Amino acid sequence: MTVHTAPLLCDGRRWSPDGWVLVTDGRVADWGAGGTPPPAGHPVQRHGALLPGPVDVCARVTGYFNRMIDGDALAPHRACLELAAEAGVGVVLAVGGHTEPCAALAELGAGGGPSLLWTGPVLDAPPLAATATRLVRDAPAARRAVEGLAADGAYMVATGPSLDARLLGEVVAAAREHGMGVTHQPGRADAVEAARAGVRVVRDLPRCLLGPAGQGRGGGRGPAAVVRAFADPAVRHAAAERLRVLAAHEVALLPLLHSWRRSALLDEAVAEPRLDRLVPMAPFHQYLLDMRGPGMVFGRRYARDHFGFEHLKGAAREEFDDGWAFLLEALATAHASGVTLLPGSDALGVALVPGYGLYDELSWWEQAGLPRRTVLTAATGGAFDTLTGRSQAITPWATGVLALEGDLEAPPALAALPPALRTLAGPWPADALSPSPTGPPKGAVRPHSGPPRPGPRDPQETRP
Repeated sequence: MTVHTAPLLCDGRRWSPDGWVLVTDGRVADWGAGGTPPPAGHPVQRHGALLPGPVDVCARVTGYFNRMIDGDALAPHRACLELAAEAGVGVVLAVGGHTEPCAALAELGAGGGPSLLWTGPVLDAPPLAATATRLVRDAPAARRAVEGLAADGAYMVATGPSLDARLLGEVVAAAREHGMGVTHQPGRADAVEAARAGVRVVRDLPRCLLGPAGQGRGGGRGPAAVVRAFADPAVRHAAAERLRVLAAHEVALLPLLHSWRRSALLDEAVAEPRLDRLVPMAPFHQYLLDMRGPGMVFGRRYARDHFGFEHLKGAAREEFDDGWAFLLEALATAHASGVTLLPGSDALGVALVPGYGLYDELSWWEQAGLPRRTVLTAATGGAFDTLTGRSQAITPWATGVLALEGDLEAPPALAALPPALRTLAGPWPADALSPSPTGPPKGAVRPHSGPPRPGPRDPQETRP
C-alpha cells in the first residue's frame, strides 16, 4: 500500500486542497481531502496534483491496414488503446464501427488499457455517411437495430445524419427500453430536434450550429468550408439563436473541434508531433510524413484528392480564421449557458492520435476561455456522470487515478499535460460501468471520514 498526497486533488466534480489516495495493487482503497489526514504506517509519495483519468466520449478504435500485424488482426485496435492508456485516458467510448473488434477485445482483455465501451454501427437512413451502418427505414427496423446492438453489448446507440426526426424518435424510444442513451450527428434531424426527441448527446459543434438550413452553405463540402461558413454574419446570427434554443434543452454537446481543425488544415496535420506513431495503425499517415519539408509542394494535390484538404490562403484563410474564432466563442457561450460539454478525440482519424488527441481537444476549450480546472472536471467526473447517466456521484476513481508531477498551471496548454502525468491506479472494468440513474454501485469508494478503513473497495476486490 502507498499513500499518494498532493496539495491539490480533483474528485471529478470539484478541486480540494491537501488531497490523498491510498493505492494497493493498482486500486484505490481509500482517499480524502481538505484536511482529513491519510492513514499512517504506509509509504508516502508526493505529487503536484491528483485527478481521475479523463473520458474520451468519441473515439475510433479501429485500424486501416493491408496486412496482418504481428499475426494479430486486432493489433491496430490494441495500439489505439495502448496510446490512450499512455496518455492517461481512463474510459473510451468507441463511436461507430463494427461491434466484433470491440467485443473481441472486451472478451480477450485489452491488458491494462482504458475501459472500452462501444456503440457499434451507426443507425441511419440513406444516403449513408459511414460504411458500418445499420439501416433504419421505419419503426420496426429501429427496434430491430437497437435490439441487435444491445445483444452485441453496445453501451450507447449512435445515429447518423440522414435520419429524420420521426425515425430518430423511434430509435430513442427503442434505446430507452434497453437502458441505452443515444448520441446523434445532426443532419436531417438537427441538434434541437434531436434534443426534443430525447437524445442524450449531440456531436459536432459546427453541425449543431449550422442547422438544416445552413448545411448547404458549407455542410455539403469539406470541414474547411463548414468552418468558413461562420465568417458570414447571417450564419453567425442564426447559429447564436440555435445555441440559445439548444441551451434550453437537457442535452450534452460533444464539440470535436480539434477533429474539425485537423481535417481542415493540412499544415497542422502534417506537423502533428506524434504522426509517426499512427503509421502502424493507419499506414496512409506515411504520405503525410513524406509531405514534411519540400514534399508539401507536391503533396497538396494528393491531400486534396484523397483527404479532402482545401488549399487555404489569402481571403479563404482569413474566412477560416474568422469562422474558427466564432466557434470558440460559441463554445464558451454554450458553457456559460449551462450546456454540458463532453470531451472527444475522434481518434484514430487523420492526424488524430488516440489519447493525446483528447488533450488537444481540451486545449481548444481552454483557448475558448474555460478555466483549466473547469475543463479537467468536465473531462473526468462530468463526462463520466453524463456517459453513465448517473444522477448521483459515485467514487471518482472509476476512471483511474492520475498524478501530475509539478504545478497544474505550469504547462502552457493542456496538450502538454500527458508527459507530466503518471497513472497510479487503473480504471474499473467496463462491465462495472453499467448505466444507472440510481447512484453508487456496490463497492464504490467514498471519501475518508474517520478511522482508516480496510479495502480494496472497487469491483475487483477480493472478498473472503
